[in-house]
Amino acid sequence: MHLHLPHADRLSDSTRTVREAFWVAVLGIVAVFGFFLMLGAVKPSTAGVATMIVAALGALYAAHAWWVARHTAGRDPREVRARERRGF
Repeated sequence: MHLHLPHADRLSDSTRTVREAFWVAVLGIVAVFGFFLMLGAVKPSTAGVATMIVAALGALYAAHAWWVARHTAGRDPREVRARERRGF
């Protein structure tokens, strides 16, 4: 049986948007935890579970960023067009 998706391009774009939003949220969680860690509001020894979760999220984000950097071919054409439109 063949499955027909009516708008495969739109489905792909929405899936990509959800994936990118997930990684932005992960980076935000790590940044907020680091901010409160630097302020001294959170002690890693007291919040051991939260520290392990944020460390795991940070490691996942680092692995994701490394993988994207290695498998992306060149620059994003949208950025090149935007730079050319601005004149620099």
